[in-house]
Amino acid sequence: MSSETQPINPARFAEALKDLPAETLALKVLELRNSIAHLDYSNAELKPYAEGRAPILEQQGAPAQPDQDCIDAIAENEAVITRMQERIELIRAEVESRGLSWREFQAKTEDTDDAVAAVETDNNPTAASNLTNGVNGHGTGGETQHPAWQDGTFQTGTIGQLGPEEQELLRQLQSRIPPEDEDEDPEGGMHL
Repeated sequence: MSSETQPINPARFAEALKDLPAETLALKVLELRNSIAHLDYSNAELKPYAEGRAPILEQQGAPAQPDQDCIDAIAENEAVITRMQERIELIRAEVESRGLSWREFQAKTEDTDDAVAAVETDNNPTAASNLTNGVNGHGTGGETQHPAWQDGTFQTGTIGQLGPEEQELLRQLQSRIPPEDEDEDPEGGMHL
């Protein structure tokens, strides 16, 4: 991670959750789970190199040695995973503080996961069993797909309808955009 940027601290994250609708909280949980799945996948890919079971490029032809960069990357990923799991717990606390059932909330996010998996399986029954990362529906060597790639990341659609506040904000933003004919500068320049 860059030494210049730091993740938002848990107190600020919890405070920011208070203004979000339940639908957005559910999406945030899905986003965090997706990120955790990808980090787990990355760690699984790095593990043989970190343990010295597979040689890195510089070690080709020589006995494999543990790679410190891979060890460090796994440790950093584990720290990020822990932070993300803490955020899921903060979301849980917020959901429960609103009087909502975390169990029902979880069921909604799991239903979304199940629906995505069902659509993918219905559209291509061999996709779930024959792809590693898959490109355009083609897998490699009959390997199974890691859960990080089964999350529906590449699905398209709308997240939800705009609420009254979002509609007003959109209206205000659109009112600030000049019509196309007024945007012309006689000198042909651009104003920022």
